Amino acid sequence: MRPLYPPPPERSAELRRRFAEEARSERPDLSSLCLLVGAEADGTLDEAGLDAAQIELDQLAGRLPFRPGGPRSWAVSLRELLGERCGFRGTPGDYQRLESSLLHEVLRRRRGLPILLSVVWMEVARRAGAHVYGVALPGHFVVGFGAEEEQ
Repeated sequence: MRPLYPPPPERSAELRRRFAEEARSERPDLSSLCLLVGAEADGTLDEAGLDAAQIELDQLAGRLPFRPGGPRSWAVSLRELLGERCGFRGTPGDYQRLESSLLHEVLRRRRGLPILLSVVWMEVARRAGAHVYGVALPGHFVVGFGAEEEQ
C-alpha cells in the first residue's frame, strides 16, 4: 500500500465545504459523503477518481439481475453479485488498514471494513431501485431491505 497524504490546504478546504453542503442537504448522498472523506484522507483522489468511483457503483448496480420480489430476493441478488461474483469481502487484517475505510479503495480492492462493505451494498441496491436502509446495532452496522416503516 502506498502511503496516503492529505490534499493541499486549498483542496482540503473545498472538500470540507462540499462535505458540509452535502451533509446538510435534504437527501444527503451516502456515496458522495464517503468519497469526500476519502479525498480528504488520500490527496491523490481527484475529481476523475471521485467520478470513477460513482461510475463503478452505477456499473455494479447495472449487473444486478432484474428480480421483482421482496427484500429477501434483493438480499440474495446482492450477496450473489457483490460477495460471490465480485469478491467483496472483509478480513481481520482490514481493521488495521486505512484504505479499508475509504470507499474508493474498497471499490478498487474489493476488501474493506464491514461498515464500508455495507455502504457498497446500500449504494448498489439503492441505484438498482431497492428499498434499502442502514441498521445500527450494538457494535455492528447492517443493511436492511424493504420499506423501513414496515420493519
